[in-house]
Amino acid sequence: MRKKTILLLLVALVSASSLFAQTIRVQGVIVDKKTGETLIGSSIIQKGTTNGTTAGVNGDFTLSVPQNSVLVVSYIGYVSQEIKAINASTLRIRLEEENKALDEVMVIGYGTAKKSQVVGSVSSVKSEELTKQPMLTAAQGLQGKTSGIQIIGSGEPGSQPQVRIRGTNTITADANPIYVVDGVITSDITNINTSDIESMDVLKDAASQAIYGSRAANGVVLITTRAGKTGKVRVSFDSYFGVKSMTSKVKMADAKTYATYTNEARAYDSQPALFDVNTLKYNTNWFDAITRDGLVQNYNFTISGGTDNVTYYFSANQFGDQGILKGNDYNRTLLRNSNTYKLGKYIKFGHTLNISFAKDNMKPNEFADAYRIGTTAPVRDTNGNYGYVSGLSVANPVAALDYTHNFTNDTRFQGNVFAEINPTPELTIRSSFNFNKAARKETNYIPKYYVSSVQQTSKSTLSIADRDSTYYIIDNNINFHKTFIEKHEVNATVGHSSEKDKGTALLGTRTGVTEQENLWYLDQGDVNSATNNGSGYVLQRESWYGRLIYTFDQKYNLSGVLRRDGSSAFPVDKKWGTFYSFGGSWIVNHENFMANQHLFDDLKLRASYGKIGNDNLPYGTGTITSVTTTGAYNFGGNSSPVSQGLTFDQIKDATITWETTKGFDAGIEFSTLGRRLSGEVSYYNKLTNAYVPITMPTASGDADNRVISQAADVRNSGVEVNLNWKHRLTSNFAYHAGFNITFNTNNVDKVRGGLQLKDGSLGNGNIVTYTVEGQPIGSFWVYKTDGIYKTLAEVNGSPHLTGTQAGDLKLVDVNKDGVINDKDRVFEGSYQPKTYFGLNLGFDYKAFDFSVDCYGNLGNKIFNGKKAVRFGNDNIESARAEDRWSTTNPNGTQPRASNAIPAPSDYFVESGNFFRINNMTVGYSLPAEKWHVGLSKLRVYATAQNPLILKKYSGFTPELPGSATASGIELSIYPVSTTYMVGVNVSF
Repeated sequence: MRKKTILLLLVALVSASSLFAQTIRVQGVIVDKKTGETLIGSSIIQKGTTNGTTAGVNGDFTLSVPQNSVLVVSYIGYVSQEIKAINASTLRIRLEEENKALDEVMVIGYGTAKKSQVVGSVSSVKSEELTKQPMLTAAQGLQGKTSGIQIIGSGEPGSQPQVRIRGTNTITADANPIYVVDGVITSDITNINTSDIESMDVLKDAASQAIYGSRAANGVVLITTRAGKTGKVRVSFDSYFGVKSMTSKVKMADAKTYATYTNEARAYDSQPALFDVNTLKYNTNWFDAITRDGLVQNYNFTISGGTDNVTYYFSANQFGDQGILKGNDYNRTLLRNSNTYKLGKYIKFGHTLNISFAKDNMKPNEFADAYRIGTTAPVRDTNGNYGYVSGLSVANPVAALDYTHNFTNDTRFQGNVFAEINPTPELTIRSSFNFNKAARKETNYIPKYYVSSVQQTSKSTLSIADRDSTYYIIDNNINFHKTFIEKHEVNATVGHSSEKDKGTALLGTRTGVTEQENLWYLDQGDVNSATNNGSGYVLQRESWYGRLIYTFDQKYNLSGVLRRDGSSAFPVDKKWGTFYSFGGSWIVNHENFMANQHLFDDLKLRASYGKIGNDNLPYGTGTITSVTTTGAYNFGGNSSPVSQGLTFDQIKDATITWETTKGFDAGIEFSTLGRRLSGEVSYYNKLTNAYVPITMPTASGDADNRVISQAADVRNSGVEVNLNWKHRLTSNFAYHAGFNITFNTNNVDKVRGGLQLKDGSLGNGNIVTYTVEGQPIGSFWVYKTDGIYKTLAEVNGSPHLTGTQAGDLKLVDVNKDGVINDKDRVFEGSYQPKTYFGLNLGFDYKAFDFSVDCYGNLGNKIFNGKKAVRFGNDNIESARAEDRWSTTNPNGTQPRASNAIPAPSDYFVESGNFFRINNMTVGYSLPAEKWHVGLSKLRVYATAQNPLILKKYSGFTPELPGSATASGIELSIYPVSTTYMVGVNVSF
């Protein structure tokens, strides 16, 4: 017995000695797989034991474990990993974020909620979708990324694209959404550093928008910027540099073709020839003359970090953009600071300040003049004088660029200060002061010059404008969030806001100011030529709001919002409006009957209804009737004008009230195949009681003969589809694909009295858009054509406009009354697309990453206005000139040479369909840890923006920003450019 005991002790000692000998010391660092950021506080535990540790402030850890044991590495919000313990120098463990779609926390306005609890339609674009591809504007980050959002961009540096969310609601008011940047409501986000954006959440339906009441009629884009995080100091530097050029040009007739065409057109009008075709000296490409390859560059520096009680974030950004139009330069400097402070366990306060300085050297948009001026004229002749075409009332576009000096200097201070008290874990009381202060100085100088009789100034002119605006909003709200008896979750918010928006403008002009730029002051000009005027506005709003979200058993969600808004934009008895929403959602996959199914990982059904408002109408529409002086006129038999009269220049509508939108939304959200595939399908239907300009009788005394009133109902309805696929095939290769599409129908359901609201002037007496019942806003109503008149006998044998000749377009007498007039105009489509879509593809292979984003739309039309406007002796597009009808080419497919103003017809209406690659990026991440200088990320990349567009439209671009009732008419557009860039991302 004694020998057995000794033997057992020896075995135990040997085993213990052997075990001790096999213990190893594992060292490593835990990082985010996508960003490379260290994950402080990550858990590292030996599987099946309590032996473990947590990652330090640098994401590093050290743990002693037996050899061949398994480590479980986890972090909140990330997929846990199991790795085999090895005796390596330093393990680099990359954790991937969890992709539980319905557990995602979303920003919903004055708070957050799980996606599973949101009953409305909200789309999110996260930082990882924004940072890998450089963006010239913040709004650009939304294009093609999610359904229901249409971005209509311009190529002009410093410009902000037009954004339409689920169609165009309004006729007269601004149709763009509002942006809420860290609580600051604004309509302009050109001062936002795109590298500072953490996420953008788009509120698309009444249920999600109602919390913002009167500001949300056209949608809301919530922008959350980056903030400091507890842990070590993080430093990053990002930069890109590139070249931009004109994406597509219109081929114009060369000098010989232009001269021949012009002489032929004049001959039809019994006028002498303007050119000797055999002695032409020049053949100028005017588009080349006014454009250039512009440089774009961006430099961004950030530093952030914090402790348990203080976090901080600071960024500095310098951005420069040379437009493709010569002399058009935009430069911007941004500084941003965001700090938070904790005082004990219950109090937190903080502040954010964003400062921007921007200078824009704006040039006149000379693309229209470059289109019209004859190619026979030189930019400058042999004597150095600017060239021109005799008999053509079009300016030399290069001279216009050279002689126009137009600078704007913008300074903006935007930010907030807040305090937050948490007396209990469930209760948060928050008060914030949000502000936006902007100052702009505009300087416009045109010297005395002479190019031709149609392009000259007899005196130099200096105009200076100073504009100042101040906006602030004070928000106070209380949030209560608690779960009762395990199954009853309540998330309630009540609050009050008070805001004020005011601005002033002062403009002065004098002539005779010297060309010396450092003397461009008004007092340097002729005092007798001085003119000045000033204006201002004040708008105040006050609001009470509340929201309740109730969740039962993590399956059933009910949500309701009530908001009461007051606005000084309306008459006293119309100031207040009440807005609301209510809806519910059902998390189907949490039901017991779904426990054994394997098709859906997540499945949610939702529906909602709500009413929101809009007070964004022309200033004073409902509160001010004003008068102005008329021109002098003869009175009492005097032979010269001696008297002036007064007339109304604005008549208020004392009955006007809120422009309201009522909308229904329903949808299904799902994920399947291990959450590799996720998607959403939504149906929406919304009706807006819209403001419209009503024509007044001349007897009203209104100089404009129009008054803004609520006289139309506009409906937008449609279906949205979002599909996203993410899959990791191996540890080295992952790919993703996203597709979204929106089918939208825009329709004017009703116009008071069946009125036709006409707009879309071409500047030559022709109007081409009508807003009428049964058609989209701003539809094209034009004459229908049936080919070309081949002979004069054919002209005389049918109804036609006065002056029609053989070779002109044959206009159809639609109503068969024997006369061609406005009653023969027909609907020929509108600029409102029936379908728009986005496609996003990408993959990561080892250290390489690739992504491509595409966007397009279908089912809309464009009116080629520049082709339809003739001033006499203008240039013509090559294709139109080459196969024109003539006495020697009677079978020509294009109309004859003519200097007449053409009637607006379907000949000028073209397809607006297009497909464009927005962004294509390839990057390579170098193994930063091998540099031994504290690098956590080092990535280089190359990007092409707008490298390809497929379109049927013959003009510069199918993207044409404009007002709701006159959109889709190309008269003078600054086309979107193609940009090629290289860049670097560095983090420490």
